Amino acid sequence: MLWSPRLSLSNFHVKLTAKGLFRNLQLLSGCRKTTVVFHADWALNLCQPAWQIPVDKNKTRGAPRAPPQTGSTAHSGGPNQLPQPDLVPAVPVPMPPRPALVEDKPAAAAQNQWEKKNQCVQQLRRLLAQGNRRIEALATVVQHLFSEREDALKLKKGLSLELANLRDELVSSSQCCERLQKEKEEVHASLEEAVGRLQEEHQAELTGLEERLRAFYQAEWDKVHQAYQEEADKCRALMEQQLEEMRCRQEALRKEQEASHAQQMDNLKLTYNTSVQELRRTQEQDLENLDKTLKETEATLNEKIQDLTSENEVLSEKLRAEEERRILAEKNQKDSHVLYLQQELESLKVVLEIKTTQLHQQDKKLMQMDKLVEANVKLEERLNKVQQENEDYRARMDKHTALSRQLSSEQAVLQQTLQKESKVNKRLSMENEELLWKLHNGDLASPRRLSPSSPFHSPRNSASFPNTAAPLSPTR
Repeated sequence: MLWSPRLSLSNFHVKLTAKGLFRNLQLLSGCRKTTVVFHADWALNLCQPAWQIPVDKNKTRGAPRAPPQTGSTAHSGGPNQLPQPDLVPAVPVPMPPRPALVEDKPAAAAQNQWEKKNQCVQQLRRLLAQGNRRIEALATVVQHLFSEREDALKLKKGLSLELANLRDELVSSSQCCERLQKEKEEVHASLEEAVGRLQEEHQAELTGLEERLRAFYQAEWDKVHQAYQEEADKCRALMEQQLEEMRCRQEALRKEQEASHAQQMDNLKLTYNTSVQELRRTQEQDLENLDKTLKETEATLNEKIQDLTSENEVLSEKLRAEEERRILAEKNQKDSHVLYLQQELESLKVVLEIKTTQLHQQDKKLMQMDKLVEANVKLEERLNKVQQENEDYRARMDKHTALSRQLSSEQAVLQQTLQKESKVNKRLSMENEELLWKLHNGDLASPRRLSPSSPFHSPRNSASFPNTAAPLSPTR
């Protein structure tokens, strides 16, 4: 018989599926994702007393029946195998073997069956208690779900109220926007009218201001023209005076520069000659000293070589004498081994002495050679230093010659600039005379054709404003 749990809470019927139970009952131990299934036949067979079990008397007596298999084979057997509930782990119920001789041992078989029936009853009670606990857990879960559903409904009501309020606010804001748009159009029209009026007033003010400025500019023009003409005369006289002074100063400066340049050239030549002579003297002295030291070192080395050769000859003679003595001693005393060893020791001592003397002599020679090398290195350093000083003096002489050339070129440039300035001064004087002649004759051009910055910025065009010139138009 299939039993699906349905609970009625707050007039709602909730059917618990396997997926919802597994999601909400993960913390409960021993729970499965299936519905609760009870089989009544299995429970009735377990609770049946021993004397009601049918016995086939015509059946042959054989081996006892094997107990039913657990797990997945319990549901796939025949009708005699009992199915187990799905909510609890499958507990194997051991079936007692059928007695081979029922008539011989009825009391023992009944006792065994009674004990097994008691065990089955206890197991059913445990299963019933577990089922009750799980049903209580399901009830708590369902209550929790209903509480969450009520919270969700409350939240939905609150959100619906907020949505209605937002819609009302949207309607009111749209109306306010329409009203503001109308006000904006009205203000725009009024502003356009005011701007038109202001433009008309501004145009009228501009025309009046132009007339007043034209009259004021004409009066100021006359005053400035007269003052500028007077200032032009003063500037012309001052410029001529400054030109004369500048000519005098340039001539004096040129003469001073020529004298100083000639004096500097003489001084440089003297210093160069003296430095070259000193360098030559020092170089010759150094070369003489080097030659002397080289000759002395060669003489000392030759003497030492002769001494060493003589010592070598003496030592070689000693070695020959010792060898001859040793040969004679060997011939005279061939049988005495001790004398041979003594001669060997003496010869070794002589050889060691010779070697030590040679080593000492070689050390002395090496020390002397080191001293000579150091002296030679010092002389080379002094020679390099003298050569560097000579090169420095040559570089200084080159610099002095370049400076003299630069001064001569600058002198030529100054002469050219002086000539150019004299030409410019002559041209300006001629232009001033021409302008004065035009000013006296009244043939000067109209000031309208002149640039507006020329009368106020260059004093050379000071005579370009005639006394009888036409007034400047204020509209230009």
